[in-house]
Amino acid sequence: MALIENGGGQLHILLAYLGRRGGGAIYSLEIARALKDRCQVTALVSEQALNLAQWQESGVELTVVPTYRNTLEFCSSYLWAPAFRTLARRINSISPDLIYYPMIHPWIPRLNRLLPGLPKVYTAHDPVLHLGERNWFLRRVQKQSIQQANRVIILSRAFVPTMEKLGVPRHRIDVIPHGEFSFYREVGTGSGGEHRGARLLFFGRIHEYKGVGVLLEAYREIKAQLPHAELVIAGEGDLGPYGDQLAKLEDVEVRNYWIEDEQVAALFANADLLVLPYLDASQSGVIPIAYSFAVPVVATSAGGLAEQVEHGRTGLLVPPNNSGALAEAVLSLLQDPPLRAKLGQAGGEKAQREWSWDLIAQRVLASCQRAAGDFRQERDR
Repeated sequence: MALIENGGGQLHILLAYLGRRGGGAIYSLEIARALKDRCQVTALVSEQALNLAQWQESGVELTVVPTYRNTLEFCSSYLWAPAFRTLARRINSISPDLIYYPMIHPWIPRLNRLLPGLPKVYTAHDPVLHLGERNWFLRRVQKQSIQQANRVIILSRAFVPTMEKLGVPRHRIDVIPHGEFSFYREVGTGSGGEHRGARLLFFGRIHEYKGVGVLLEAYREIKAQLPHAELVIAGEGDLGPYGDQLAKLEDVEVRNYWIEDEQVAALFANADLLVLPYLDASQSGVIPIAYSFAVPVVATSAGGLAEQVEHGRTGLLVPPNNSGALAEAVLSLLQDPPLRAKLGQAGGEKAQREWSWDLIAQRVLASCQRAAGDFRQERDR
């Protein structure tokens, strides 16, 4: 594949991912892998990243830096100004043309202020922070990261007006969807087991905005009409508010802990349906995982989910916070295996056709090229 040049030579991108785990770690790694065939890429990666070994095996040029492992280490690292100056000098020594941040991180605003001579591209996965996550510090980090960027990438068209309200002009906003997540299928252990053909899966962190209470109310209705239905809830977070509901339900398997990457495949291979009862949403990294396993999705129409789930083709959409509509949609698919299989297959085809990392990287690179070009023009005026 031909390397893309920026007009003065091959574009050199510093991809800075300073997180530790989860879908963001995979998202960043997949983009870096695809970008390295199109331009020069150096990845700035946390020493504490749980997938550091995969970064080291990726063929991407790496610069590894210590970050933190817990809240105490974060506080000390965030307040230690000399460490940021050292990191800024290290970045300047790499001589990139541009910094690309594929995920939010608390260090971004502080680091950016020390690197005024470099253009920045930032992917805002959650332009609006979710219900239960709206603390002042995260709002500040998000707002500053967006406003410091020369271009902002969002994953859903629905949030273009949100970016504009934050002061980002439309011509500096790029909409690039979430990439496919076949990674979990490739690294997974375990396979589909025997079950009764009516297993629902809720997967991901437990947060208020995820609508777990709505799901449990819907499952009560589903169970009344389909006694062999089963529900798996897999993810870390506080399930305390739903304790009374859970105590009254049967055939609910709860895995209330962090799910390691290698364990994800077995969950989806054993699922008949993925359910996203979200009260609000930007988009979901869980939907691409489901599609890679040909699992159809029932989701609410919140945020950008309607851009990922094609109603009647790759899954079904229902209004948020409506347990009756959610139960009806789930039952319609559980009781129609051929339709369920058809929707699952269409989801897999959509991910391969529209969300390949090669396509995503091509569009991210174009955004970076525009940012670098605009920055040079403004600097040279």
